[in-house]
Amino acid sequence: MKKIKFIAFIAVLASFFLGVSLKASASSPSLSVNNVYTTSSSVTGTASKGVSIIVRNSNKKTLSTTTADSQTGKFSADLHTNLKANQKLYVYARRSSTSYFYRIVTVKTPQTTASKSNSTTSSNTSKSTSNSKASSKLTINEPTGKWYSGNNNGYRVVTTFSQSTGLNQALYKNGKFQKKLINYASYKVTTYNKSFWKITYRERGSKTYQSFYLRFTDNTHFIIVNKDNKALKVKYGNAPYHYYKFVLVSNK
Repeated sequence: MKKIKFIAFIAVLASFFLGVSLKASASSPSLSVNNVYTTSSSVTGTASKGVSIIVRNSNKKTLSTTTADSQTGKFSADLHTNLKANQKLYVYARRSSTSYFYRIVTVKTPQTTASKSNSTTSSNTSKSTSNSKASSKLTINEPTGKWYSGNNNGYRVVTTFSQSTGLNQALYKNGKFQKKLINYASYKVTTYNKSFWKITYRERGSKTYQSFYLRFTDNTHFIIVNKDNKALKVKYGNAPYHYYKFVLVSNK
């Protein structure tokens, strides 16, 4: 009889702890991370809306932080370090010190298109390589358009270059307008090479010229750099210092 009571007690105790475990698991953030390659400049994916995203290496050194979008949960954590094949990245989705979830991602080597036949000639291979190089060349010669920065703890910077309204820049937090950073400024572009540019501008009503530098990583992305063309942490309004990368969302 005592044995039966003991077994019943163990069963109740187990069900209690199982219930606690399920609750703790349910409260943890969700996290999905896209493939990361040696050529990747950011870690992207989807997590619970608004949670903090932290990317660390195997030595637990923080490489990048950002916040999952409050509407979609999507995130993009910019990287400013070279990645190696088979390197391990630890990507955390963190709601609090006791509510977090992480995934270990192995850095991959970019896949190349396989040949349709083993009999592909060296001539065709040479043409393919030539076309690949040609497609990677920068062709942009004007910054005209609307550019969105990556998410920085909920903050996003929108920069617009226009031939009619000049240079405008605004700060948003979780999709809500915060303040105007640059207001109807006339601007000029100084190109040191195809990718490295200097933007000099003067806001409407001001006599002072200001400038910043940018580097195009391709025709639709640029990062903020210093005069030596090195990635620069920038502070916009109340947003924390961050390495900003911008993407072209409209070329009008």
